[in-house]
Amino acid sequence: DINKLVSCMNSGEKKTVVDADTNEGTSVGITGTPGFFVNGRLLAGAYPFEEFKKIIDEELSGKPDPKATRTSVKVGNAPTQGSESAPITILEYSDFQCPFCERAFPTVQQILKEYSGKVLFAYKHFPLNSIHPHAQKAAEASECARDQGKFWEFHDKLFETQQEWSSL
Repeated sequence: DINKLVSCMNSGEKKTVVDADTNEGTSVGITGTPGFFVNGRLLAGAYPFEEFKKIIDEELSGKPDPKATRTSVKVGNAPTQGSESAPITILEYSDFQCPFCERAFPTVQQILKEYSGKVLFAYKHFPLNSIHPHAQKAAEASECARDQGKFWEFHDKLFETQQEWSSL
């Protein structure tokens, strides 16, 4: 319902949700976007599928790198895709207006497809407000869409059409 979405977005009621994700991201070492944690291992940036594959395959092998630095990150109430019982959890801190996040979007889609049943993907907001003036409201709008059970459709559409709306 577009009217509910616009009303929710204009109310500012989702600002606290977005701000909580951003504050949490900062506390776990996120300084830019996209920032991914693969079973707690930080991968900061829009890396190609092959880089994720190396880490995921290593994690799935049962012999992960004992020297790998891990950060305790919790999915919490973040929207998720994939299997709740998956052995791999990928948590992304992202900004809907970030061109690097847009570049990472197809990589995440490929991971979910190729590792179906083995990956739980969670999305958290990290709008870079100082350089992306529409990122905060896009994040808040996605949370309003989530209230209507449409978070992932909205998420996908924002990245698919980023070139159209981000320069408004």
